[in-house]
Amino acid sequence: MKNINQIFSLVLLLAAFSCTQEEFDPVIKYGDGPVLSSTPNGGSYLLTEEEAGNTLFTYNWTVADYGFPAAITYTLQLDKTGNNFSKPTEIVTTSDLTYNLTVGKLNSILTMLQYPSGVKVSLEVRVKSSVSANADTLLSGVSTFEVIPYSTKLPPIYLLGDATDPGWDNANALPAPYMSPGLYGITAHLKASKYIKFIQTLKQWAPQWGTNSSGTSSGGTLVYRPNENVTDPPAIPSPSVEGDYRVEADITNLTYVIYPVPDVVYLVGGATTIGWTPTSGLAFTKDAVGKYSLVTSLSTGNGGIKIMANNSGAWAPQWGTDDNGSNIFGKLVYRSDESKPDPKEIPAPEVAGTYKIEVDFTEFTYKITKQ
Repeated sequence: MKNINQIFSLVLLLAAFSCTQEEFDPVIKYGDGPVLSSTPNGGSYLLTEEEAGNTLFTYNWTVADYGFPAAITYTLQLDKTGNNFSKPTEIVTTSDLTYNLTVGKLNSILTMLQYPSGVKVSLEVRVKSSVSANADTLLSGVSTFEVIPYSTKLPPIYLLGDATDPGWDNANALPAPYMSPGLYGITAHLKASKYIKFIQTLKQWAPQWGTNSSGTSSGGTLVYRPNENVTDPPAIPSPSVEGDYRVEADITNLTYVIYPVPDVVYLVGGATTIGWTPTSGLAFTKDAVGKYSLVTSLSTGNGGIKIMANNSGAWAPQWGTDDNGSNIFGKLVYRSDESKPDPKEIPAPEVAGTYKIEVDFTEFTYKITKQ
């Protein structure tokens, strides 16, 4: 009987212990979600292929509070501003409390999502935390920024000839960057009354492009030589005055144009200190062939800016931008004379201040950077 009582007591003790264990199972008491911070904090950025390996943002966040110690997983999410993270893209999932987002990583994501290159887009980032499928996720606040993605450059074609600095050395010809389907261009210093051609590949004389008997030093027809079994076309004549020239080759429509790029170009516009006065433009500094820069004050609310070839008072030649041009970066659009339509103004910055404006007549782009 004593043994039966001892066994019964042991059963009661085990049952009581089991109930005690159930009372102390973890109970989720949701507290604060992760607090997100970034360095730098927001802003507008031009992404470039040369800086692909550089960190654009360092994101840090605090530990989410689930009311008990837990192994928490954090997901950094990205979406376009205004989408309310309806279809977020996951940048990284980690147990860490920090993540370095590189220029190349972000650009690859935007390319995958089919955001157009050269066009500014506003984006949002947040952190989502989770501990299990049975627990709610906790979310951080949102960090917003703007970027302009880049596209991977397609191969150039090459300019050479006795009018150029490399001469007829096909191993050192000058790269003419791709601009749009079939169109290539370069700004180069050309010697007077000499000759030029384009080749497709360094160290090879074919494929190449020359002209015909009607080609002039300002434009004409391109003649294509696909291989060395085909006779060389005549070379393209250079202008009669030595200087810097923009040379564009359309290898689809088989045409070319050549026009001068002056040693000094000028800034005008409602955002400038001189307004739309084409006789008082602000002079850029020539940094290299086809490259210019200017540091100046820009305002907001009065219109944008344009670049003039001179201070004569004429409204051409001039350079504006296209529909995708932003107040950070964009493509240049050329107006050769006043019979041609005006290009769009380069937009003014969102905040008044001192800015550096850089113009590249080979890449045919502009860049505006807050100082």
